[in-house]
Amino acid sequence: MVRQFFLCALAAVAAELLPVGHSYAQAPDTVQLAPVTVSAPRYTRYAAGARVQAVDTLLLQRQPGITLADVLQQRSPLYLKSNGNGMLATVAFRGTSSSHTAVLWNGFNIALPTLGMSDFALLPPSANTQVSLQHGPSGALHGSGAVGGAVLLENPVSFAPQQRVQVQQELGSFGQRRTAATGSFANGRLALSSSFTRTASDNDFRYRNTTAFGSPRETLQNAAFHQNSFAQEIHYKISQAQRLSVRGWYVKTHRQIQPSMGSANTHAQQDDENLRLMSEWQGRLAGGTTTVRAAYFKDRLDYRNNASLATVDSLSFSTVGTYQSQVEHERTLLPNLMLQLGAEGQLFKAHVSGYGGKVEEQRFSTYAWLRYDPLPTLQLSLNVRQAWVQGFNPPLTPTLGTNLSLWQDQGNSLTLKANVSRSYRVPTLNDRFWRPGGNPALKPEGGWGYEGGLQHQYRSGSLTGSTELTGYALQVKDWIQWQRSTEGNYSEPVNLQKVRGHGLELDSRWHYQMEETWILSGGAAYAYTISQQKLPNAQAQLQARQLFYVPKHKMAAWAEVRYKSWWLTTDATFTGRRFTDNDNNHWLPAYPLVNAGLGKTFTWRSFETQLLAQVLNASNTIYQTLAYRAMPPRNFRLSVSLRWAAPQP
Repeated sequence: MVRQFFLCALAAVAAELLPVGHSYAQAPDTVQLAPVTVSAPRYTRYAAGARVQAVDTLLLQRQPGITLADVLQQRSPLYLKSNGNGMLATVAFRGTSSSHTAVLWNGFNIALPTLGMSDFALLPPSANTQVSLQHGPSGALHGSGAVGGAVLLENPVSFAPQQRVQVQQELGSFGQRRTAATGSFANGRLALSSSFTRTASDNDFRYRNTTAFGSPRETLQNAAFHQNSFAQEIHYKISQAQRLSVRGWYVKTHRQIQPSMGSANTHAQQDDENLRLMSEWQGRLAGGTTTVRAAYFKDRLDYRNNASLATVDSLSFSTVGTYQSQVEHERTLLPNLMLQLGAEGQLFKAHVSGYGGKVEEQRFSTYAWLRYDPLPTLQLSLNVRQAWVQGFNPPLTPTLGTNLSLWQDQGNSLTLKANVSRSYRVPTLNDRFWRPGGNPALKPEGGWGYEGGLQHQYRSGSLTGSTELTGYALQVKDWIQWQRSTEGNYSEPVNLQKVRGHGLELDSRWHYQMEETWILSGGAAYAYTISQQKLPNAQAQLQARQLFYVPKHKMAAWAEVRYKSWWLTTDATFTGRRFTDNDNNHWLPAYPLVNAGLGKTFTWRSFETQLLAQVLNASNTIYQTLAYRAMPPRNFRLSVSLRWAAPQP
């Protein structure tokens, strides 16, 4: 299947690069960046009162092949936990765990059914991907796992005539290298896009070993990786009322598993292979818009250690096939009333060495989303989902949200937002079937989230900006956590009684253009997070303890100055202290990170060349996101890209 997929994709790429018989006007002096289709995703329309933030797509266009882990580290207040550069990387919203974050790719949840989470180091989105972050529970919209929040990956369709090609080469410290190529074609009826990236690194940097006497500097061993990613989209407009789309995304990664400080190097290695295929038909039917989707995912993970020796101490493999289907119908009932009804089904087929055999599971859910605007200044959304899972009985998950415009004039608007939502998470396959330790009797998690906030938007001449302040409270019942078993030397999952959290989130983004040559833009995002469970102290008294690896303070800020064809960009993050145990007796210190880049664009006819020099961790901070996992010191990257766009008639 993979071979056939690549053959079809290569044929599509060739078709894109072939000249098309059109006459064009005289070529312009400059080449513009690919247009970004700005449209409200289907979720946003029904998410009144919720905090939804779009991530700057310019970052993906300038650095094709960059992973979601790097994107979210630079542009969000989410805490990124990483086992090392290029190693396992996870994110979490509002003090929840990584398995409480749903990741959706064009409507389908792509989290691993075995782990219930996504490795963001294995997700290099294509350059035309729109990345959005929905904070807070959203079970009615996204189903199981959307307890803390959701990361939404959308690839919008545009049939506007175009032909574009871009290639890029990047080199950096510690053997960092990336090659990327993208192409797109559209003629009003057919739209094609392709992207390929290969990223590799030796990761042989010097680090300070804090577990050894005197904290000597050592060279990191067994941390190299390489990753290939290929994405292909084919869209065909059957008629003005019908569209057919096919998408594919294939990622293959080989990683040496970076050992923790003070532990023996077992030469562990891991191979990941992720194939995602989906098709979509959309058309006008029964007075509304009907969408039918089908998808097949194949996720393979092979792990081994002592691979360089004659004998293999440990070998673990996992292959999961996921079959998914969705049908939705959206209809405008009144000029101010919109309804969407849908149903989806999932089938998991897992062959995992840790299970001792094959496991299958079926899931099904139906949902209804309602959007009602009774007044020009008032928006309401009411959503509900009911799921049926083999062996479980998930709760009904409603969501009610509202946006109320408090004040609006020519340059300012102030909106009050409020939302209450229920969520759930079904135990993963590992939670139930891993041997030893799996517990088929686990209960599904259930949670409630409450939030309210104010959003201010400003526009005056060349200055535009948006600021949003949100306060929230969150509680999760029957939280699933793995802990050491009392019956043997292994871990097992248990249902905690209840975890509570609350916090504040602040996000502000501004853009200012001076005359035609200077452009200033920037933003900042801050999260104050309290996430606690009650644990007994030495006197057997229950006391609130911050969950481990949940920083109370996290901040990200970024700024860019553009002058003609030059630009200077910088971003900085601050991560507060994080406890590394449930008793809050040990912690990792707070740390800042600063990155900077300088770029220059050269144009000639239909070609554009871009040079970009970057310094990462400019402050040379010694830090860890997970205990005893070394992270890179100051390092440098240099890239050059060439773009070509056919002039439009």
